[in-house]
Amino acid sequence: MSAEFKVKTNKPILIIGQGLAGTILAHQALSAGFEVEIWDSPSTHFTSSWAAGGIFNPVTGRKLEATWLAEEIFTYLFPFYEGLEKTLGTRFFYPMPLFRPFANAEMKGWLLDRKSQIDHDFLLWTDVGVWVSNSGWVDVATLLSASSKYFTEKKILFRRRFSESELSEISQPFERIICCEGFHGQQNAFWKGFGFLPAKGELLTFKSNQPSEEYILNKNGFVLPLGNQEFKVGATYRWDEYGPNSVPEAQAELKQKLVNFQIDQYEEIEKLVGVRPATQDRRPLVGMHPTINVGIFNGFGSKGVSLMPYFADAFVGEWLGKKMVHSEASIRRFSHLFSV
Repeated sequence: MSAEFKVKTNKPILIIGQGLAGTILAHQALSAGFEVEIWDSPSTHFTSSWAAGGIFNPVTGRKLEATWLAEEIFTYLFPFYEGLEKTLGTRFFYPMPLFRPFANAEMKGWLLDRKSQIDHDFLLWTDVGVWVSNSGWVDVATLLSASSKYFTEKKILFRRRFSESELSEISQPFERIICCEGFHGQQNAFWKGFGFLPAKGELLTFKSNQPSEEYILNKNGFVLPLGNQEFKVGATYRWDEYGPNSVPEAQAELKQKLVNFQIDQYEEIEKLVGVRPATQDRRPLVGMHPTINVGIFNGFGSKGVSLMPYFADAFVGEWLGKKMVHSEASIRRFSHLFSV
């Protein structure tokens, strides 16, 4: 057994933050038999997970490449969310086809010329575009609400803020303290130099009878069917401010996306704002600090819905000494930043 692993004790795990990362990690830890305590402070750390589009999609980029670790991640994703729905007694997992129309004749020709190089099991080619399988969306707000109720009933969720200055006082009662603070994690002194690159994003929910409710439309943005002729359009990206409020430029960009999708009859419902906890190398931040009992589960960017279940399982497995987190996601890649 690696020296990095520590055998499970009877002390609980403290999880900081009940956004999507903290929520999924808590469920995985509970499932593995750990006692868990969750501290959440929505008044000081707004949880951008509530604004997430929630799409999972195994294909990325204009080259239609399979996303990183697609086979492993998407094999794990479906049974995880289906099982969690049963645990919570609530539906929030919606597998759904995703369609990527060719942007123009030039792009169609460019892709078809490379089809033999990029074709994989997730793609179905047609004359007007490509269908992507194993895609869909998670109603993150419903998952978080149901989980909050579940954790509250178990008496393990507390509205309390965590500060690094408290570490010496609170570390003894807990086996591990895991920071799941989203983009706020860049301000945590334990993770300085970890290459956070947050990206603020906005979405717009709207009602219309024009888009199809049968699939997700993806072309320089997305239109996501929510049911009852309601949809989300997204998303925007900006790196110059991270406030919780919508800005006119982003909303104008979203309305232009609707024009590009040939949707001109709609009723606006709600503006959604969040900040993606992305990283410079586009890889998650998962692991334990080498000298103290503090860890991190963060940095999943816009792919949290698909990545978090797989890596939460790996992280908990590492605590138990059963496996190691993938080297590209593990904070072992930042070992040069620790004075050990």
